Amino acid sequence: MGDGEPVSGLFVKMPAPAQVEMASRAGFDFVLLDTEHGPGGGLELEHHLRAADAEGMPALVRVPSLDPGPILSALDGGASGVVIPHVTDPTTARAAVAAAHYPPLGRRGLALSTRAGGYGDIPLARHLERAAAETVVFVQIEDAEAVDAAAGILTTSGVSGVLIGLNDLSISLGHPGDPEHPSVTAAVETIRAAASAARTPVLVVAGGSDDARRWRGWGAAGVVFVASQLTLGAFASAVREDRASLTAGPPPQPGPSAPSQVAAERLHLVLVPGMLCDADLWSEVSARLGECVSLQGARIDLDESVAGMAETVLASAPQRFALVGHSLGGIVCLEVIRRAPERVIGIALINSSARPPDEQQLLQWEPLQDEAEKGRFSHIAAAQPDVVLPLARRSDKALRDRVEGMARSVGVEAFRRQLMAQRTRPDSRPWLAGIACPAIVIAGQDDEICPMAVQEELASGIAGCRLEKLAACGHLAPLEQPEAVAERLLGWLSALPQPSLPPRAAQFAGAGW
Repeated sequence: MGDGEPVSGLFVKMPAPAQVEMASRAGFDFVLLDTEHGPGGGLELEHHLRAADAEGMPALVRVPSLDPGPILSALDGGASGVVIPHVTDPTTARAAVAAAHYPPLGRRGLALSTRAGGYGDIPLARHLERAAAETVVFVQIEDAEAVDAAAGILTTSGVSGVLIGLNDLSISLGHPGDPEHPSVTAAVETIRAAASAARTPVLVVAGGSDDARRWRGWGAAGVVFVASQLTLGAFASAVREDRASLTAGPPPQPGPSAPSQVAAERLHLVLVPGMLCDADLWSEVSARLGECVSLQGARIDLDESVAGMAETVLASAPQRFALVGHSLGGIVCLEVIRRAPERVIGIALINSSARPPDEQQLLQWEPLQDEAEKGRFSHIAAAQPDVVLPLARRSDKALRDRVEGMARSVGVEAFRRQLMAQRTRPDSRPWLAGIACPAIVIAGQDDEICPMAVQEELASGIAGCRLEKLAACGHLAPLEQPEAVAERLLGWLSALPQPSLPPRAAQFAGAGW
């Protein structure tokens, strides 16, 4: 980072030295080994450091605290440097530097018998010279009080750079999981200004390639990708593509076009479910669309914020795709298109909203949070049909079973994360006018979760958006009226840019879109 070249690292949070080896082969510039929220020190850490040495890859270690013991152990084990969490003022910054450096800059104890000392094989003068020149100390700013002290922290002699701890910072500022809140973005800008004035490089954790691109444009010198999230995203993408292929019909027969050419012509449609919903929400709609598009499911059960959910969707989506989102999934779709408008060729929003939560919703969610914390999620799942279905459909046992089954499939931990995302979801209305791709809003006239006025507001905010109202339909339109939803989506699909239009969708072309 010192020469101005952007760098990327892998954040290893699991006891898996193989991830360090794979990071090198994948082309990352460094690894960040997490002993604060990941594997402990001792032998586990040493194995990771050995793997980094074998690959010739620099390894930073995020220690659990400012305690000099873990800092000394990491550096004696051969780490290139340390990342110190929760540095709040110049005093703690100086203490971090002192723990990592030998005198006169610091107070680190000396032992040449360690890995860093070559087990006694490296001459003292050479070891001291190398440690002074190469030991890296990154401070992590992630507390409200640290923001005001950022200038003093980052001008502390011996501080090599800063890692912004966005999650803890949002919590400290009173907006957990909402990195887009104005007070959080203002704090981040304060840190950037202090770093720029001190000529100190900034590291950030990126949720995916689009997030990384955004941070680099913002001025970050380096980005770190979390290894477990990349791995899970790759696994999930493979499963989704496999399951989507099951609804795509038989493979193309040999003919004038090679299979790869046929596949390339299929429009990619990413389906984003709502809160406490899984892939079953789309099963009947998918069966009706499968001949026209390549379908891919998305997950919103892995993150605690709408921003994080959007990055997860982007990380597993094709380069160019259309979006269909239901309820909370629709809110996530709006965030996706805000972050990567060049990748989205169309957006369909079903039973959704662009509004932030209101006071009534926040009050309604509080007892649900309490029930989940007390181990009563089964009660929440059992009650879900009465919450989301219109009165006329609540006696439909088959439908009730599917709604409850989806909730149980999502589970309590994902439910907690989705509640957090709901509580901190952004107000998307200011940027609706910037949506330039074909859009449709499909609304249930009996939807009590997202009333018609909310969905009309959403549609009116997007230029050229079509509003389709389904009579006798509640909040789960894809389950309650799958045929009607599929027909509306087919009409919308006909307006999207595509090399060739499948026969079923072609009949809708020119129908007012």
